[in-house]
Amino acid sequence: MRIHCCLALSFMFSCVAFASSEPKKADAHGGGHAEEKKADPHGGGHGDAPAEPQLPQGPKREYNPGKVTKFPGFKADLVGSGESIEFKPEKGRAAVIIFVASWCDPCQVLMGEFNQLARKYAANNTDIYFVFAHDTKEDAAGFLNEHKTTAKAVMANNDLLKAFKNPELPSIYLSDRWGLMVDRFIKTKKSDIEKIDVTLGKITAL
Repeated sequence: MRIHCCLALSFMFSCVAFASSEPKKADAHGGGHAEEKKADPHGGGHGDAPAEPQLPQGPKREYNPGKVTKFPGFKADLVGSGESIEFKPEKGRAAVIIFVASWCDPCQVLMGEFNQLARKYAANNTDIYFVFAHDTKEDAAGFLNEHKTTAKAVMANNDLLKAFKNPELPSIYLSDRWGLMVDRFIKTKKSDIEKIDVTLGKITAL
């Protein structure tokens, strides 16, 4: 009886020793039941990151491909007659708004160039306005007569000046044929005239 018990115990110890010496197989999934989560290439969560909003496609604008800004409209009184008019950017027509004043010395110097631009583009689907800022109707009318200006001219009011951020004089604002701001020349200098002419040529050629 003792012999049988010893044999049984010996057999059990042998089994235990064999089991403990057997190497454990590596878990192909990294151990346990939890799998390692893969990084979400879209920035986390189960859903993709929201796509950035797409800007509407407008006309190709080589002359000013930057920020798109709507060109302001205005209501004002004509110099001379005092008739109230309203300007609104119109599709198919460019616009040139020239801020001047009779007391402005640089305006006096550049009026010849301003008038040349006005005459050159007036017949090319382009609205051109001289805007007299901080001036009187009488002085504005005398200034126009002195420089033989034939383009439309209006007296600036508070709303008009606010729409154009009350620019220093002289200043020129350009609109393309889609009613968008192309460029502005604050405190316009003689050296700006050629660039303005080139830009207007591109605008009116579209």
